[in-house]
Formats: sequence, structure tokens, C-alpha cells
Amino acid sequence: MDQFSSQYQSHLHSLKTLNLLYEYDSFLDSIKTVADMGCGAGYDTKWWSELQTRDDPPEPRDIWVYAVDREDKIESDNIKGTRVKKIIADFEERCLPTQVDLIWSHNSFQYVLDPLKTLSNWNSMMVPDGMMILSFPQLSSYVNNHLLNRAYSGSYFNYNIVNLMYLLAVNGFDCNDAYFYRDPKEKNPWIHAAVYKSCEPMDPRTTTLWDLADKDLLNPSAKQCLERHGHLLQEEILTTWFDKDFYRVV
Repeated sequence: MDQFSSQYQSHLHSLKTLNLLYEYDSFLDSIKTVADMGCGAGYDTKWWSELQTRDDPPEPRDIWVYAVDREDKIESDNIKGTRVKKIIADFEERCLPTQVDLIWSHNSFQYVLDPLKTLSNWNSMMVPDGMMILSFPQLSSYVNNHLLNRAYSGSYFNYNIVNLMYLLAVNGFDCNDAYFYRDPKEKNPWIHAAVYKSCEPMDPRTTTLWDLADKDLLNPSAKQCLERHGHLLQEEILTTWFDKDFYRVV
């Protein structure tokens, strides 16, 4: 698959989430600035910058988008006549000129070399109560009772929803009033998370799951699981997603 096809296929995948978000009018009304971290060719950047209301007739939302990537791979047609600023920089670092309402990271977080530092930096580049949405492939899954493990160049860490919750919460993101999703029917499943900035990052060396529960940064099922076992079990975590359904994490 050539680079164009790969980038466009990634965008088609991201549209599953973007089309759900399109139904949340009041939330989108609050978004004025977006950072597309690891924007690639810029198809998601284009979606955000050209987003319109659902009114009849529709009105432009006039969202400013920072298209951030380590290399300049963005297609000119995706930023032509739009409110986009390209930033060629390492998106793991503090690379934005201002704080943003939303950090969007589709198919990029799996490549960060220091996830704790990256999430701390992203927290610092968001306005209070800003939202961050992550989507990335999971490298381990069960299919027909067989454990499948994969490895891709540049992707060094294997995440699941429970250790992602820990990573997010210790970096000041609210995993109580939050959205998580993983489709158990996918052969190569993706993890999706949408969380609000709640507080400043904490010291990961000293912050426990109990500390995070005391700060209400874990959802009720995670707190109950922690009380029963002293740790989190993925199969006991109940989450919700933008489609407003509840899911048991399996």
C-alpha cells in the first residue's frame, strides 16, 4: 500500500469517531482550537478546519487547527483555504504557540518514545477542561482463544485500556467522566479514549491507583475493582463511548 492509500485509509478509520462527534453540537460549539498530533497528510486536519454546524443552512465553525508532525507530509489540498497552521516539530514535546481546546491524536500515539512525558506535555498545552482524543492500534489481542501479538517499526509499547487509564489519570486526565472503547470483534483492535484535562500531572513514581481513585480520576467500575482486588482487572471495567452505549472491556 503506497503512502497516499495508507494515509487515506487511516482517515477513513478516524471518520468512525469523527462522525460520532459530529452529533455533539454543544461540545463542538465549545471547540475553537484543535491540535492534530501526528497529522500525516492532513485529512483529519481538513475535517476539523472545514467543520460546519448541522443547521439548515450549515454555518462554518471556524475552528483553528495546528497540524503537527515530525515531517512535512501534509497534502496542500488539505489545508488550502482553511484555518490551518503547520508545525513541523516533535509532537511529543511542547510544540504549540498557545493552549488548545482539543488534542486529536489518531494513529500516532503508538509511536511516542516516552508516553508519560508526552501526556504531561500535552496536558500543559491544553486549556482547563480541554479534551484529548486518542485512537491507536492495540498490539495484543485474543482471536478464537489464541493470543496474537504484533510489532511494528517505531512502536515500542503495548497498551491496554486499564494501563492506559493509569497513564492518563496520573498525567491529570479525568478517567471518570471519560469515554473508552475497544471493539472486541476486530481482529486487529484499536483502543479509543476521550478524556478531559482535570488537573496537573502527578509524579508517576509515587502516585498509586488508590491516589487516583481518591481524586475521582477513575470511573466507578475501576474503583470497585480496586476495592475488591487491590488492582485493576480489564474484564471488570465498564466503559461508555460516543455512541452512548456501555461496553465491558474484554
